[in-house]
Amino acid sequence: MKENLKYTTKLAGSAALSFMKINVPGQILIGIFSAASILTILFQTIDSGTSGTHINGIGVLISFFIVRPVASILTLLSLIVSPILLFSLGNKYILYRLIHQLVNDKGENILFPILDKILNKLQAKQPALFLKGTDRIKLKLKMIQEIKDSNENKWFKKIILFALNKVHLNEVDFADEKLNFNDIIKKNMLSVLKKITEPSRSFFWIICVVQLLLFILIFFKFI
Repeated sequence: MKENLKYTTKLAGSAALSFMKINVPGQILIGIFSAASILTILFQTIDSGTSGTHINGIGVLISFFIVRPVASILTLLSLIVSPILLFSLGNKYILYRLIHQLVNDKGENILFPILDKILNKLQAKQPALFLKGTDRIKLKLKMIQEIKDSNENKWFKKIILFALNKVHLNEVDFADEKLNFNDIIKKNMLSVLKKITEPSRSFFWIICVVQLLLFILIFFKFI
């Protein structure tokens, strides 16, 4: 039990560190490049003589889209989309990294007891869901909801949900009295998790390079 707790703490720390290493510098770089692009458009618009000092802030913003429509629209889209994309892909990277680490470290020793506890609780509350002829879609939805409502570690829940979403209950024969439902689910989940390879951080560099290229194109007035 103590070993599992130490390992859980280690994984949680690893996930938090990965989140910080990706999102903090990434969001800062996105902010810097976006600000640089906006300021470049501003100064270039003013220098062109299109915008005068008598024009207020709103007027300057409008002139952005009149004088440099492509640059302005791309900068605005980049400012909105890039942080969301970085956050989303960063979370996916962390999840895949934890899965890869768990599989290599025999993490099923932690995940499977959690899954057993959740499924046993669901079976006790709604045994009819596990009988012959059960609605498999409804059962899967109930399982997913039970996992989401549990008080387990959020990253472990994400890993279990990720694998469970790829498990097909149509392959389970509920008429077989010798069937151990939990074992079948765990076996299929482990098969899914073992297919996950170590993820790459290439998405981080791609987003940063796109930001840099956008700034260069704006600076040299290619757009």
